[in-house]
Amino acid sequence: DGEIQERFRAEGLHPLTHALYLTVSAFQNNGLVMTPSSVMDFARSPLLLNTVGMLVVLGNTGLPVAIRLIATILERRAQQGSQRKLVLDFLLEHPRRCFTHMFPAVHTLWLLLVIVGLNITTTAVQLWQDYDSPAMRSLSFWDKFWNALFQAVSCRTAGLNSVNIAYLSQGTTFLFAVMMYLATTPTVVTMRLSAVTNSGRPELDITGRAEGIDEELIKADNSLKSQARRYLTQDVTYLTLCLFFVCCLEKDQFTRSAKDISPDSDGIYGDFTFFKVLFELASAYGTCGLSLGYQNQTASFSGVWCTTSQMLLV
Repeated sequence: DGEIQERFRAEGLHPLTHALYLTVSAFQNNGLVMTPSSVMDFARSPLLLNTVGMLVVLGNTGLPVAIRLIATILERRAQQGSQRKLVLDFLLEHPRRCFTHMFPAVHTLWLLLVIVGLNITTTAVQLWQDYDSPAMRSLSFWDKFWNALFQAVSCRTAGLNSVNIAYLSQGTTFLFAVMMYLATTPTVVTMRLSAVTNSGRPELDITGRAEGIDEELIKADNSLKSQARRYLTQDVTYLTLCLFFVCCLEKDQFTRSAKDISPDSDGIYGDFTFFKVLFELASAYGTCGLSLGYQNQTASFSGVWCTTSQMLLV
């Protein structure tokens, strides 16, 4: 797209270099880009948004689904009775013996349904709450839909944004915070769940050891509910303590923000508020990288925290 390329050149970037950097960043779910506005230049380019979104999914929660799909296609195309077919049959029947991120068919289907369900929910909420918000008001209907879908895909793991999330509604950003807390939970829970066979015995790797799961988790209740509850609650105490200490360390910032409203404030969340701290912690815990920002600076909100608070975030 000529217009997008011109924007890159105006920022001192070469389109090819930026494309290579963004491709790696999106697939690895790093969220780092060479432009100060993330991927907001792609807001009116559904092809680019969907390409980046697909890389985000395939590089993280969608990887087990893609691997099993490729193996299934290769198995069906393999010659009957050949060594290749035997190997692929074994791989599909005992995936955890070969790779930690490849699951049995039923678990892969469950993971796929969860991913689709979470993305549909986040997209629907964003369109419901922010169809006419300042963040999306200037976009056409289909551009709003594709941007909402991209944000739904990106917010859990990648931290890329195609719209200014500081202008999204409280309901949308709260859901983003929940999704960032969930992050890779569906994949991890599926990994732990699939480590035990239907007979109740652990699936073993080629060394004869339980693959991809701690022994104490095998001995415990391995139901889907218990695995999800165990994973989601394992760090709540530490997160609560971190939130408490950050609030204590940044009390002067809270007071200053409440008394003096800055004319440079960018967005609807104020300069320094409790929700922005909570959002930043959820983003860090899920290693997502989304931030509601501070005034009009290009750095994230945590950039204005004191050193001790930043170390707690790390």
